[in-house]
Amino acid sequence: MSAALKFLMVTTSLGILAGCVDSTKPPYVDVHDLVTRLNDARSLAEEGTADDQYRLGLRYERFARDYQEAARWYRMAAQQDHPDAMYRLCILSDRGLGLPQDYQEALRWCRLAADSRQASAMSVVGVFFERGRGVPKDLVQAYHWYNLAATHGLEEGAARRDRLVGAMTTAQIAQAQNLTKNWKPAIQTPSE
Repeated sequence: MSAALKFLMVTTSLGILAGCVDSTKPPYVDVHDLVTRLNDARSLAEEGTADDQYRLGLRYERFARDYQEAARWYRMAAQQDHPDAMYRLCILSDRGLGLPQDYQEALRWCRLAADSRQASAMSVVGVFFERGRGVPKDLVQAYHWYNLAATHGLEEGAARRDRLVGAMTTAQIAQAQNLTKNWKPAIQTPSE
């Protein structure tokens, strides 16, 4: 079954349910309108804008559950340095959805996203180090990446960092804090 057809089926089902809940809406969906919207989104994405490619990837991932197609669109956006697309590729590769499960590849995508200051990616890098997924287990590195995520506004990063404190020495915590203090992303923004 094609990805467009899967997407159409899911969105049609959601539209029918909405008609049943809201009596002011007719209990049917204009299929032509849904196909037109998907085609419009695809046309925008094919023009090459990273945001449009990322958003189309999200639609394939979340609504059509077509992870291979989602990965294809995320990859196009990631090639244009879209941090959220890099992060989604990390997650798909980590879970083996639409891509082979590969912790090294997932970590590579998350590091690229983290270098673009994507806080969720920073936290996931911390998880990789805390659990030893694709890298040797390293609580200093895990603390460092969770700390970075926290400094970039991710509360989950702060919670994970604080949870590690009991398993670390004072010297390890100081070393991790020093890593965070001196961290420079591999990708530098023009203002740096």
